[in-house]
Amino acid sequence: MSEVKRLFVLILAFLFSLSAGGLVTGVSRGYQPGDKVLWTADFRNCPVGEIPEGFDKIEGVVECVKYNDHIWVAPSNTNGFRLIRKEEVGTDDFSIDFTVIPYKYRDVKFFFDLYLEDPIKPRVKAWKTLEMYFEPMGCHISLSGVGGLRDSKACHNKPFHIAIQARRHQLRVYRNGERIASIPFKIDKPIIGFAWGRRRFSLSPKPYDTLLSDIKIAKYTTQEAKPTPEQLGIRVEKTAEGSKLTVPEKVLFDFNKFTLKPEARKALDAVARYIRTHPAQKIVVTGYTDNIGTDAYNFKLSLQRAQSVADYLMDCGKVPAERFKIVGRGKADPIADNATEEGRAKNRRVEIRLIK
Repeated sequence: MSEVKRLFVLILAFLFSLSAGGLVTGVSRGYQPGDKVLWTADFRNCPVGEIPEGFDKIEGVVECVKYNDHIWVAPSNTNGFRLIRKEEVGTDDFSIDFTVIPYKYRDVKFFFDLYLEDPIKPRVKAWKTLEMYFEPMGCHISLSGVGGLRDSKACHNKPFHIAIQARRHQLRVYRNGERIASIPFKIDKPIIGFAWGRRRFSLSPKPYDTLLSDIKIAKYTTQEAKPTPEQLGIRVEKTAEGSKLTVPEKVLFDFNKFTLKPEARKALDAVARYIRTHPAQKIVVTGYTDNIGTDAYNFKLSLQRAQSVADYLMDCGKVPAERFKIVGRGKADPIADNATEEGRAKNRRVEIRLIK
């Protein structure tokens, strides 16, 4: 192996080691559908060639087809189509999921609409639209008001399980079980209808180019609990003086930085909630680094990181400033072996001690 190639491999290995373990965020929390099913359609009882039942209105020409021993609904011509279902799900705590396959396509736009008004009435606009653009180079998913969410390559003939979930005033979008978007969601009127279909202005539509099945609309009968610190990668320990929360570097900061990452907000909001439910007379925020670099540099970085965390808890978490003590410990008090990258990653942390 040449020296250039050897250096390239070492760089890749180093970058991989930095990302090892991955950031623990809400994105990694899988999709769970509602437990009270309001309507479901897998079309198993629809004969091939027949018009599917269960929709309140069908616009365009569609029929049931069989593919891979499963029944799907597909357009049988090159025009647009729309399948409409009226189903009230309220203003929160509901889920809708379905599976779509870009079977035989070239520049086709498949959409899913949510309605606050009767979708059967003429000229009623959708409140939100999730659009899937299938083209030879790949597939793209976008949400109205947000824009592009996720691109995929080599998606021809592959099933896409798409889910919409509304919980705790968040509208979340999932693809194949992975969350790809979460936006604030608060509406005064309930969602009362849905539509699936293909745009009339798709560039090169073909008969049977998109297959749809396994639709399920459901409600949640219990409210979703807010994430706990442990769910966000924060270790919580009881101590003789109160409790201690340990937040890894990867949750809060980029490597060698002391400015909080955007993703850190969720973790520190959970810390602030924990502090409010576990009152303390004193809150000691201590920053730590690994042993790479000079003692002076590590001490300064650890102090800056502790200050960033305390500032957020005071300013955004509304925790009284007079309770805080800020400490920088640099490479002191390692909790793992600094001889390995895994150990050094564990040592780069911020500890928050709550003293009663």
